[in-house]
Amino acid sequence: MNFKNHNQKKRFGQHWLVNSVILEKIKDEAELDEEDFILEIGPGKGALTSKLLDSKISRLHAVELDKDLIALLNKKFKNYKKFSLQQGDILSTNLDSLNNKITKVIANIPYNITGPILDIFIGRLGIISKNNYKKIIFLMQKDVVDRILSKAGNTNAGALSVRMQLMSNIRRICDVPPSSFNPPPKVFSSLVVFEPLKPEYRLDINLEKYIDKLLRISFNSRRKMIRNTFNSILSEEEIKKISESSEICFNTRPQDISINKWIKLAEACIKIKDKN
Repeated sequence: MNFKNHNQKKRFGQHWLVNSVILEKIKDEAELDEEDFILEIGPGKGALTSKLLDSKISRLHAVELDKDLIALLNKKFKNYKKFSLQQGDILSTNLDSLNNKITKVIANIPYNITGPILDIFIGRLGIISKNNYKKIIFLMQKDVVDRILSKAGNTNAGALSVRMQLMSNIRRICDVPPSSFNPPPKVFSSLVVFEPLKPEYRLDINLEKYIDKLLRISFNSRRKMIRNTFNSILSEEEIKKISESSEICFNTRPQDISINKWIKLAEACIKIKDKN
C-alpha cells in the first residue's frame, strides 16, 4: 500500500490539510528552534510533518490512530533521526514519559474529539498541569474557536470561553475554508494558538474550582438569570449579601457576566461560605 491507495476513514474524522499556505503559516506560528520537542497529533500523510522536520527542532513525536498509515509514515521519514511515531488514540495514549520534554503541540484536530483534546492539552480549572507546553497550535472547527474567544455579552459566550481564557492566552491566526482540506469538511476551520499560563500566573486552585462549579450550575440553564440557578447553592440572604459585596446583578444571565466578574462572584461566595 502507498498513500495514494489509502482511503480516508470517516470514523477517524480524517480531513487532511493540503493548503500549502496554511501549512507554512502553522510552521511560522510555531516559531521553531533547536530546543523544541514537538508533539504532532494525527500526522495523516505527513504534509505538515515534513515541514516541521525540515526545521531546527530537536525532535518530533507523532501519534497516529490509523494503523494503515504507520508503515507508510515510518518509510517516508526513515531518514530523520529526530522523528518517532506511535500508533494509538491520543485520548488514551500515555505520554507521561514525554510530557516534561514536549515544548509545543501541533494538530489538525478531528472535530468529533475537540472537547476531550482541549481537556487534555489546555487543561481544566482547579487542576494544575505538570506539562510545560510553550505553545499549542490547533486547527479547529471555526464555531468552537468563536465560542472560545467570545467575551461577555456575545451569544457565543459560555463556560468554555471562560475556562479557556482563564487558563491560556489565545490568538486566532486565520480562518481556513473547507477547500483547504482533502476531503473538504462541511464547515470552516480556524487556526488558533494557545499559550498556557504558567502555574504562578493562574488563579488560586480552590478559586478556580469554585468558578468551575458556578459555571456548571449557571450554564446548564443559560437562559435563566443566575438568581434562579444559584438558589441551589445559596440562600436568598446569601445572594443579597454577595450581590452587594461583589456589585454583581443576580438578574443577569451567565453569558453576560465578564471573566473578572466571575472571579469576584466566586471570591464573594467563598468568603460568605467561610463565614458561615
